[in-house]
Amino acid sequence: KLPNEKILAEQLGVSRTTIREAVKMLVANGILTIERGRGTFVTEYPNSHSDPFGISYLEDKKNLVLNWFEMRLILEPANVRLAVERATDEEIQEIIKYEREAAALILSGKSYSHADQKFHSAIARATHNNVISLMLPAIEASVNDAISTAAYFGADRRSADNALNNHRSIADFIEKRDADGAALAMYYHIKRGITDIQG
Repeated sequence: KLPNEKILAEQLGVSRTTIREAVKMLVANGILTIERGRGTFVTEYPNSHSDPFGISYLEDKKNLVLNWFEMRLILEPANVRLAVERATDEEIQEIIKYEREAAALILSGKSYSHADQKFHSAIARATHNNVISLMLPAIEASVNDAISTAAYFGADRRSADNALNNHRSIADFIEKRDADGAALAMYYHIKRGITDIQG
């Protein structure tokens, strides 16, 4: 629990207005929580706005990534099927753009994590499903964790090869508006990620 506004202002040598504005900003970012009649508290999981399930607090990263892959195996083939059915032509071009961006980075030996995240996020957004859109931070976190964990366990080359070849296949099926093909390609992509991490 934080001290009250007056005490904080005195301790920090700033005005109460400054404290009020700072608290508002920290509440908006999920770092502080105001409980009516009780006071202001540091949030138990301060990054929960970008990590809604508290995933980053789990310690066994390899097991975490495998759990993520299992969740994605259920979610993302269905996502891509919806995206094929609902995406605008512009959204399909955006998905293809991110696939090419990730491929160029992989081929030049550069970090492709951000482009990989954008590829999967663009597919999720193209579903036009608000609940799936709310899950975007979690999907992006899982992609990033998968890439960094693959590197840690020496599977980074296999992981990059998976992204290079299977993103292309997924994007091709999306461009053709082939929902079955896209869903199967996504399933294979994620299943391959599980195999690569397990070694």
